[in-house]
Amino acid sequence: MPTRMSLRWLSALVFLVPFALGAAGCSCEGGMPSRRDMGMGGDDGGPLDGSVLDMMVVDHCDPNPCGTNQRCVNTASSFRCVADCSAVTCDPGYSCRDISAEPTCVLDCVGFPCPSGQTCSAASGSPTCVTGCTDTCGAGQRCATVNNAFECVNNSCAELGCTATEVCEPAVGGGNVCRDNSCTTDLQCAPNENCTGNICVSDACVPGARSCSGTDVLECLGNGSGTFVRHACSQACSEASGQASCPCADDWDCPANTECVVDRCVGTGVAPTCFLPPQPFTSVLPTNEITWGGTQANRNAVGSPFPASAQAVVPPLVINLDDDNGDGLVNELDFPEIVFTTFCDNISGSDRYNKHGVLRAIHGGGPNKGRDFFASCGNAHWFEGQSTTAFDAACSCTAGILDPTATLAAGDADNDGVPEIFAVHEDNGVVIYDNEGVLESSLVNGLDGGNPAIALANVDGAGFAEVIIGRRVFTLEHSMTGALQVRDIFGGSGTGGTGTNSQGAISCAADILGDGRLEIIGGSTAYGFPNPPAGVTRRSQCTGMETVPEEVEYCAGRLLTLWDARTINGAALREGFCAVADVLGANQMAAPGPGNPLDGVPEVISISGGRLQVFNGQTGAMYVDQAIAGTTSGGPPNVDDFDGDGFPEIGTAGSTAYVMIDLQTPSAACAAWPNVMVDGSPLPAGNPVRTPNTVPCSVDSDCGFPGQAVCNARAGTCTCLHNGWMRRTEDDSSQVTGSTLFDFNGDGAAEVVYNDECFFRVYDGRDGTVYFKEQSESRTRTEYPVVADVDNDGNAEILFATSNESGFCSITANRPNFNNGIEVWGDAGDFWVSARRVWNQHAYHVTNVYEGGGIPMSEPPSWEPLNGRLYNSYRSNPQSPFGIAPDLQITGLQVSSPDAACGTFSSVVDLSAAIANAGDLRVGPGIEVSFFGTWNGVESQLMTNSGPLTVPLTTSLEAGGQLFLVARYDSAGRTPAGLPDSIRASIDVANIERECREGNNDAVAMLTTGATQADLRIQLLSAAGTCPTQTIMFTLFNDGSAPVVNPVVRFFAGDPNAGGTPIGTTTVSGTVPAGGQLPAQHTLDVPATRFQLFGVVDPDNAVPECNDGNNRASLANLIDCGGFG
Repeated sequence: MPTRMSLRWLSALVFLVPFALGAAGCSCEGGMPSRRDMGMGGDDGGPLDGSVLDMMVVDHCDPNPCGTNQRCVNTASSFRCVADCSAVTCDPGYSCRDISAEPTCVLDCVGFPCPSGQTCSAASGSPTCVTGCTDTCGAGQRCATVNNAFECVNNSCAELGCTATEVCEPAVGGGNVCRDNSCTTDLQCAPNENCTGNICVSDACVPGARSCSGTDVLECLGNGSGTFVRHACSQACSEASGQASCPCADDWDCPANTECVVDRCVGTGVAPTCFLPPQPFTSVLPTNEITWGGTQANRNAVGSPFPASAQAVVPPLVINLDDDNGDGLVNELDFPEIVFTTFCDNISGSDRYNKHGVLRAIHGGGPNKGRDFFASCGNAHWFEGQSTTAFDAACSCTAGILDPTATLAAGDADNDGVPEIFAVHEDNGVVIYDNEGVLESSLVNGLDGGNPAIALANVDGAGFAEVIIGRRVFTLEHSMTGALQVRDIFGGSGTGGTGTNSQGAISCAADILGDGRLEIIGGSTAYGFPNPPAGVTRRSQCTGMETVPEEVEYCAGRLLTLWDARTINGAALREGFCAVADVLGANQMAAPGPGNPLDGVPEVISISGGRLQVFNGQTGAMYVDQAIAGTTSGGPPNVDDFDGDGFPEIGTAGSTAYVMIDLQTPSAACAAWPNVMVDGSPLPAGNPVRTPNTVPCSVDSDCGFPGQAVCNARAGTCTCLHNGWMRRTEDDSSQVTGSTLFDFNGDGAAEVVYNDECFFRVYDGRDGTVYFKEQSESRTRTEYPVVADVDNDGNAEILFATSNESGFCSITANRPNFNNGIEVWGDAGDFWVSARRVWNQHAYHVTNVYEGGGIPMSEPPSWEPLNGRLYNSYRSNPQSPFGIAPDLQITGLQVSSPDAACGTFSSVVDLSAAIANAGDLRVGPGIEVSFFGTWNGVESQLMTNSGPLTVPLTTSLEAGGQLFLVARYDSAGRTPAGLPDSIRASIDVANIERECREGNNDAVAMLTTGATQADLRIQLLSAAGTCPTQTIMFTLFNDGSAPVVNPVVRFFAGDPNAGGTPIGTTTVSGTVPAGGQLPAQHTLDVPATRFQLFGVVDPDNAVPECNDGNNRASLANLIDCGGFG
């Protein structure tokens, strides 16, 4: 046996040798036996005493080195002493524990006897019998007996049995509790709950979110408790735009108190709240906005292509021809153009004004307002941006091919999303141009009458629109090269529709029979378009074997004669200028009025030979035939409410007077005025003063005189039911000029706009008072001024043509400096109400054209209520809802330095102002934001090298819209020195825009060092792919001082500040570090148009930034996936 000394030495040695992983023992020196060799085991299971040694263990506890009540325990190389509780007896409720190797009695309630229903508690410092659990149970627990002992047990919802006004929910620490869920208001509930009945329940939907249900647009209630019908659509609700809305082509498709924006109804559906009272027209008189052309001293249109052709004698058209906001679409979100024809003044004879016309268009609004857009002269064409040299050389005063005094028409006839322009050839025919004035096709055919007006309408309710001239209808098709051209010609066999007084014809298209198809009124004859044989789309497909009468007429190219008023009524005149409206009551033989209200059925109104004749639209029976004082002719009729009595009147211009014809019966208080009024002279003695009650009114009964006067609720004044009048004018030439109507100040009574041979005038529609009179010469044909929102600023303007080559004006002494060309007049203070942004033809009556320029496939009847709107007018534009106004606000102002981190400033700061229109009416470009600084309590305007720091709006801002305007201020070298303590931004300091609330136009930002923030911007690099799929490469930059994780980017077709369409949204994975960048790409499907791509990072302002005004960028090159251009 080895000695004890040798074993101790071996033990020490083993602790110095590293152990191999997996080895359970060791070898012994000098052939010493291991524990396994000695039959003691251990090599395959681990050391017996818990040490890592796999060998003989030395007994260090022999003899016992420990004290009383201790016992010895061997360790790997020594021993330790532990308490020996076997020798200690503790009292009940205490147990022996090893405390610092000494046996100690510790209070733990073990063995302490307690009666049934109680348990021992040590909480008092001694064992005590108590009822319940020894520990405090959680809110969701209860004390219960488990295995004859009390424990905290989790409550289940079933066990709790919460009341009807409580809810069971998990508790902290386990179990469940009943929480009081009673409420009386939503404010007592959680953010995602609402108070229904008397308890809080989870929201059923996201407040304000909209969804579709059949033809209804549902909107989630503000408290999220459910939905309500926000809008009842006239057709199936659509979610194509990303949010549920009523689809539309124009306002009349939309529910009341909404408007059609491109293709969806926008608005709250509740009455507007941003109002202004009507202003007297005398305080909002016209001022000149655009003058294109020449003067008496120089008749050339200086600076324009081929300036010698600058005389104009046509009603100018207003229509959008190009894509101004880059969305690839041509519609009402763009700035309209003004389209007209001109001629030279240096050709002798009638050819001067009957031939050689040049087609032109100028911009009505935007940065190029009043500048030339295109010109077309015969085969020569000029487009903006080109030099005029080649065009001027190719054009001459005899090179034009158009009849320059025949009225144009424009509209999207082939449904390709872009308007075409239709003109009359100088040799009688149809000439078609595209939206940029490029000649597409020309057909010389021969027309009835001189200087006719073109009308566009879809008379067969299918395919392309048709061209109507007099009693002829031209169907259209695309040529093999895609050009729009005439396919077939259909003519009326009657004699009506050739014009009046050697002018015209001017036809009307309307569904006067109520059969869902448009009829054509030419003179006093109503024509219909015949149905073709089955499968036939052009006359050349006819076989000659047709037997059905209507099909025979189609194949023969003849229109159907539906009624001939001359045949029905011997006194009816064959020719005449027409309008279609509801002007009579159910008793058509009696005057309309409160006792014989309008019946919603259209009449045909005709002016010819100094007579007004009104026919039943369904039968042609004549119900009104009266002479028009002051003329033996008469121009195209206007129909609208001239006097605010709720009934339409009729206006026409003759050779010596403008006449307003009121069909209601004169009375003692509201007598007829048989005498013509003369400018500058008092009311003729034979015209009695009309005496409606002069007290303010709100209902008709306030006005007294039942059947004589009614209340104009808009103006709050009483007005006569009969208000006919005549005002002296001068038109010795054509004697058939037209006029137009519009309620400029929103007082419920339309003003009359008229231009004779000498003057441009605006009359009070109620009594013929001359509101405004400006020198403006014209040779007069059938032209008239036009009213439209030509610059898309939310306010109406007046447009008219002028010519000074005829010398027809009788003013010869001190002859005024008459202009020639085109003039636009508006209200300098933007007090005039809004108007449509289109006027596309002579026979304009609102529903004949969409505001975006399209021609309705099925034209709504303008004389019937359409979703709460009643137009019932002719050659008059409807005004916006009474009194609505914009409300411009600056909702935020951010200040940052482009060369410093967010929260710190250098000497240069960028100012980002968030502009919102919280009102109910759009505003146009040009309104300025001004910036002011305050140094030591003194404010002064921030200055630049060129003057005060101001930034204008460059786009229209729709009601409810918002955008950012950004300016930069460099304080270096300025006085006062350095940056100001604060900066104030203010919009419309000059009060150019009249708002319903003027006190919210400012925002102030303090220039104090702030917290770190991000400053995101985006750079669009490229777009590539096969249409419609495009992959967009872009880079996100963070010029700020805080990182941004997973930013959102939204892409738009067109400028989002100008109505661009969102086409895709992506979340970019990753972090844009402070001062860093993050490259990314996104693949999306794009529209089948040619458009400019915009990207906006953080479009919903979810990331706090020091500058939100630089989050938008555009791709340099257009994406071309089809469309025009």
